[in-house]
Amino acid sequence: MEKVWTIIDLITWGKAYFEEKGVDSPRLTMEILIAHVLQKARIQLYTQFDRPLSDTELTTLRAMIKRRAAREPLQYILGETEFYGLPFAVSPAALIPRPETELLTEYVLKRVKQESVSEVSILDIGTGTGCIAISLAKHLPESSIYALDVSDSALELAKSNAERNGVQNVQFGKINILETIPKRRFSIILSNPPYISTKDMSELEPEVGDHEPRIALTDNDDGMRFYRRFAEIFPGMLEEDGWFAVEMGFGQSEKIKALFAAAGFETSFINDFAGILRICIGSRSIKANVKTL
Repeated sequence: MEKVWTIIDLITWGKAYFEEKGVDSPRLTMEILIAHVLQKARIQLYTQFDRPLSDTELTTLRAMIKRRAAREPLQYILGETEFYGLPFAVSPAALIPRPETELLTEYVLKRVKQESVSEVSILDIGTGTGCIAISLAKHLPESSIYALDVSDSALELAKSNAERNGVQNVQFGKINILETIPKRRFSIILSNPPYISTKDMSELEPEVGDHEPRIALTDNDDGMRFYRRFAEIFPGMLEEDGWFAVEMGFGQSEKIKALFAAAGFETSFINDFAGILRICIGSRSIKANVKTL
């Protein structure tokens, strides 16, 4: 007689199986997968431990377990994630939104509010899922948001997320920022560029290195290629009182600070949740703002 698998049986088995495969948070992962298959909130599993799964549910669950055991990111398996309180579809076309990027989004919203400006023009370079641009558009409905990416598939994903979240003040465009730039100036420029060096790519966890898009992870160089480009083009792209905020990798802060200082910017940095310098904020230095007659 074929075994009847209940929720608690599956959680117990899945926890041990995922531990063996080196998957982080093995019990939580199994609970999330089961809840997704059953279309229930995870907390509801605890009141239905003895509920058996149907053959159809088990078939769906097995396929998802196999993918996660192969270290495919959980978000790709589920097809969605949450960012700054909003739902976003995700796919291998773009990076999975990170909590660190929420810190950048939060900083922008707080600063715009503090500066009491209701309408700003914001450029998001390398928009991916559109998580930064769409979240800002949702909270700054009077502002104009421009979101760029070099990938057609990423742009399609971002456009679908904008529609999903009901925002209309985002314009999407395909541009390779290393080769060309928009023909206008912006109040704020934001970016989470590819900053992992070719050398460091081999050290990434399988979930990242084997599954997320390489084009969004590395510049196929030393990890500084985009910052050198930003230091070159931001002076001409920002309005006189404009500023920028860009994410960066571990140990890059001094090099980035020097690059932007040479371009006439003063910089400051924000730590991520692990205490690592993660976000560089820059605005024109007083000296750079002095106009000569």
